This record gives sequence, C-alpha cells and structure tokens, in this order.
Amino acid sequence: MPKLLLVEDDPDQLEIRTLILEQAGHHVYGAASGPEALALAREHQPALVVMDLRLPRTADGVALITALRALTPAPRIVVLSGWTADLATAPDVDAVLSKPVRTPELIHLIARLSAGLFFFLLPLAAATLQLTEPAEVLAEISAPVADWQTQPKIADLLVNGQPRLQLPLVAPRQTVFLGRLPAGRHEVTLASATVRLTPTTDPVHLHAPVLFERKNAIGRFTDVPLLTYAEWLTENGQRVLQYSVIFSNEDGGTSTRFLMARWGRTTDIEFVYKVYFRADGSRDKAIIQGRGHRDIVFTGPFEGDHPLLMPVTDNNMVAGEGPSAVRYQPAAALVDLRAASRESVMDEAPFTWQAMTKELLREGKLREYGIERGEDISDPRNYLYLEFAVKNRLSRVAAMVQLRNEARWRLSHFGVPGAAIERDGWVRTTIELPPGTRATDVTGLGFECLAAERARQLGQCEITARGKAFFLGADMLPAEPFFRSGPQAPIPLRVGEAWTWTLNSK
Repeated sequence: MPKLLLVEDDPDQLEIRTLILEQAGHHVYGAASGPEALALAREHQPALVVMDLRLPRTADGVALITALRALTPAPRIVVLSGWTADLATAPDVDAVLSKPVRTPELIHLIARLSAGLFFFLLPLAAATLQLTEPAEVLAEISAPVADWQTQPKIADLLVNGQPRLQLPLVAPRQTVFLGRLPAGRHEVTLASATVRLTPTTDPVHLHAPVLFERKNAIGRFTDVPLLTYAEWLTENGQRVLQYSVIFSNEDGGTSTRFLMARWGRTTDIEFVYKVYFRADGSRDKAIIQGRGHRDIVFTGPFEGDHPLLMPVTDNNMVAGEGPSAVRYQPAAALVDLRAASRESVMDEAPFTWQAMTKELLREGKLREYGIERGEDISDPRNYLYLEFAVKNRLSRVAAMVQLRNEARWRLSHFGVPGAAIERDGWVRTTIELPPGTRATDVTGLGFECLAAERARQLGQCEITARGKAFFLGADMLPAEPFFRSGPQAPIPLRVGEAWTWTLNSK
C-alpha cells in the first residue's frame, strides 16, 4: 500500500482513524499539527495526505496545504471539515469530505485516489511516437472492460512516465486526446492495454474540453463522462463548434422517472462548451453552460485551445474551477443531429447504455416492476424506447403503446402532465412495460397532445417525423429497432387529441 499521512489535532480522532486505516491495509504516519505533518511529509514522501482543515485554525490547514503542494513529488490531498464555510477558503485539493465522515466513504475515496499508485504493479503496454515538431496527439486505446456495476475502475494513462489523465474502463475501445506535445519521442502507457498514437490537426480535436471530475463524485464512480461529441453549427453567419458530454448518471436536477419520460434515458447529456471562430479559423469567443443552465462567457483557464472545465453542480453544469484528482480527456466524436435525437449518439456508442444501467443497479435506483417507490424506475430493459420529432405550440406531447390482447394504452408520462415533452425537435421517450415484453407483443403506438403548463389557450402538437422504436436486450445494449419509419406527412394534433397506428408485428 502507498504511504499515507494522517493529520488531526484531536488525539482521539487521530488514534481512531489511524487504526481504521491501518486495518484497511494502509501504511499510516500520524501528525497532530501542521509543522509535524510537514516534517513527516519531507521525510517519508507520502503519496496521500488526509487532513483536518482546522489545525486548530483554518489558516494553519491552508498553510499546510500550500507547503505540501510545494513538495516534489507533491502528494494527493483529501481535506475533512465540519465547517462548510472553510471549504470555500481551502486552496486546491484533490477531494473534500464534510464531517462527520462515514468510514466506508473515506476508505473508498482513499482507494480510488491510490489506484494510480499501483500502476507499475500491473503489466504495461506502451506506444511510442516521434514528433518532428509540436503536435496535438490522439491515443486510441483498447483495454479490458471493468464491470461498472460490481467493480468499476478508472485507470491512469501515463505520458513519458507521468500520469496525464484518467480513463473509465467502460468500453473496449476509447479515444482520448493528449493535448499538444513537444517535438521529440513520446511514450504512452496504460496497464493491460494496447495504444495507438496519431497526430491530428482537426479543429474538433484541437478545441475539445478537458473535464475534471466533480469533487463530490471522486471515488463514487458516478456521473462519469462517458463520451464527448461535437457539432458544427452556424450562428449569425459565424462558424461554431458546440461540445456536449454524455455523463453516466445525473445525481441532481431531473428525477430518474422524469429523465426516462422526457429524455428516454437516465444518462445526463449536457452542452458544456461552445467556441466561435473568426474567418481566419482562430478562436473568437467561448461559451460554457454554467450554474443554473446559464450560458456565460468563458475566460479561462485553457491549455492551448482546450478549456479546463469541471462540473460544479450535481446536474453537471461547468465552470473553470478545477483541477481535481481525476482528469478526463475524451476525444470528441463529430455528429450531425439534424435528423436524430441527442440520444442517438448513445446508440452509436452502445456501451453508454450498458454503463447507464449498471450504474443504476449499483446505486440501488431500480425498483421491481409494478410498484411505486419514489422517483425510482424499474429495470431499463423493461422499457420501450421511442424516437420522433415534434413541434409544440402551447402544448406538450406524450407517447402511447398498446400490447397484444390488451384494450388499455400505456403512456410515457405515467399520468403526470409535467412528465410530457414540451421542447421541439427530435426527442426520445420511454414507456414502462411488463418484464419480458417483446417487439412482437407491441401492436399499436401513438401520441397524445396535452396543454402546456400554465397555457391560457389550447395549443397544437405537430408530429413532424416518426423515428424508431426499440428495447434494450438482456445484455443492456440496444436491440435492433422493431419499428423504423421513412418520410411521412406531419401529424397535427390539437390539445386533447391522440393519434395511433397499428403495427404489423411478425
């Protein structure tokens, strides 16, 4: 185990935590003050420091953190504090836990931060690249997939022997950007993996955001960025690159039930960064989605043209307030969503569906079919997924499904108008069905038009296109769509009307 320095000015707490961490297998050095801790750090070079912030004053803890950060090599630092006001004054640390701290949570976090320190105990695969001049470099990685439900893992990617970024082991193949590397020979290594390096000049890669893990998610394997995608847009004649991120979960904001009804998934898909280009191709201005879903001008920090972003809310709004202990750099996939929903990006990277479902299972957010339990849902494999395009005018829309030998229709909004879809464009929703329902059991699909919230007059829903319908298979991956519609005339519906059609099931 790596060396761990524990700093606590309460003798009883120092003794108790030392015993707990030693029983967990850590080699612990204990210190009761800042000066004692700094002396031990210089002598033993611990890889991790777990410390109270008030030693006994907040200023003492802040001074110790500053001194520890100046060491070479600098340790990773976890701060414990029962005073929320202190957390705003703490300088850069890797994680913060509010007291009282649950022992399993602390041990889990320490294990997560320690993971990279065992890197060289594992078989390494290396790739090398000789650059004649500085260049942006992509790394295409094939690595064993960890079970995101039972044993989630995040690995360290080393560039020239130093950890540069982390990689959630959720897909057999992933591509990350390494940033701009200087001329010369470079070696990239990752445990039990193969790596292929490629220089790139594509603006989609050059401007992709660096994403630091949200500090209250470190060690929990939740809300992990699974994939970044980019779209070329035009605004007032100006070329724009917009980057969105698919996170494995949403810890705050929309409830799990409403995510399934209004978005057709429980991942969190968020626009995080938009860059505007001048006519010569240089960066003009940059916008991020900040707290409260506000689009704000981003003024830094950058590494080259890569903005350094970190989610700062539980629904993954971002700010330039990093870094944290975990750094992700997924290479952006270029997509065109003019004729498909955002969720279709997940279909092209089906591991995202598997990671979504396994995270729900691990976090205990799934209930049995047919019962009510707060905002929980049943297994995502019990849902029909339906995609279509809509224009709402003082309205919102829900989807309907009828099963063989049933007179009833089941609704996506489960009888709650607020769970219907009020936005325009390509959308996706889900309808919960009995476990084991197959495509051949579906005999009818339809749409219902409802009034918009607080609307003073009845509006109209226009279904401009019907897309596809599918289930998730036993492997939690999307099955082949059992319905896929070609071009068709729009379907106008007034509020209070529904429209259905019959499927010719095989």
